[in-house]
Amino acid sequence: MRKNGNTLQTVRFATLLLAVMFALAFVSPFPVQAEDDEAMKYLEKARLDAEKAKADAAKAMAEAEKAMAEADRAIAEAEKNKAAAREAKEDAMEKMVEHGYFPDDISLDTPDGSVRAVFSHKKHTQRERLRCIECHPKVFVMKKGKNVVKGGALTMEEMKKGKYCGNCHNGHKAFSVNAIDSCKRCHPKNR
Repeated sequence: MRKNGNTLQTVRFATLLLAVMFALAFVSPFPVQAEDDEAMKYLEKARLDAEKAKADAAKAMAEAEKAMAEADRAIAEAEKNKAAAREAKEDAMEKMVEHGYFPDDISLDTPDGSVRAVFSHKKHTQRERLRCIECHPKVFVMKKGKNVVKGGALTMEEMKKGKYCGNCHNGHKAFSVNAIDSCKRCHPKNR
């Protein structure tokens, strides 16, 4: 029985195969050719579209590179102008000092008011012959008000580490912030 089932299945398969071969042998080649022509047209259009997209991308890339080069030139020009402005500002500050103008003394108090320190621009620029750019803006921000330090706090601990006033008041350039006998030079009247 089983043998007959396999035989029947083989006969059916062979018949189907012959039918397909017969159909293929008698089908006109023109419809297949027409389909091939459509596919070729589609492929050619796709290739042309891809080439156009590639050309557009190359053009966009060239424009982007040109814009980046222009931006780099503009940045360089801005940096040059910024440097020139900084130099002009420094020269103006030096001329003000030469002509006897000094910013007011700065009084710095602790938040609770228990300790006061006084900074004199006049003493530093006239007597010590320091130029404004020796402290501004690399050690202190140049602006009026209480926030003259760049990050952190203006404390004795920070100065002892060489920050702020301790940048110069280290015992080599000027008296040390650690020198007990020099306290009154910055703290004339503590409360």
